[in-house]
Amino acid sequence: MHMKIRIILVLLLFITPQLYAQDANLEQLFQSELLQKNENVTSIKCEFSQTREVAILANKISKKGVFYFAMPNNMLLKFDDGDYIKMSSEWFEIKMASNITTTKVTANPMLRNLSAILSACVVGDIGKISRGFAVDYKCSSKEWTITLTPQQGKAASKISRIIITFDKSDMSLNLLKMEEKSGDYTAYNFTNKQFNTAIDSQLFNVSK
Repeated sequence: MHMKIRIILVLLLFITPQLYAQDANLEQLFQSELLQKNENVTSIKCEFSQTREVAILANKISKKGVFYFAMPNNMLLKFDDGDYIKMSSEWFEIKMASNITTTKVTANPMLRNLSAILSACVVGDIGKISRGFAVDYKCSSKEWTITLTPQQGKAASKISRIIITFDKSDMSLNLLKMEEKSGDYTAYNFTNKQFNTAIDSQLFNVSK
């Protein structure tokens, strides 16, 4: 299965009915810092690298690109090779090679939830993506590390854990890594971030 499709399918598995938290005090501290430092963020532009390790392959598969986010839910993962993943409040679109697939988000509850999940990963609203997971919060002088371990449902059968790290200086997303039961993983690293910069709204247009 293509790596970008796998990452989307994994994110869809987040939608399960219960919420777990290991340490309420750390959770409150995290949410407090997050609210304080992100409440005025309206857009993000940064570089990203996608790394995929598959047990049956000898080498890691790496790709780079530029990530765009504009409130409320406009997102674009634009790979250097021309592929992309777009998400807005109304549309979801993925391009792989010459194939483009466009789906109306409002007509699909799963995609509506996925839109909220991806947005939550960017701004760090862990409460929206932690349902059905045991959540471990760790804080160092430079970053927050959130580890989500699935407890039940489809996610628990496929995912070992999800690791998310945030830069403590501005509470922006540094890393999103999903480790599978098979030993495979997909990781996204975000660097060189620019906040509240002007982003051309046409970047989020889809083929309708």
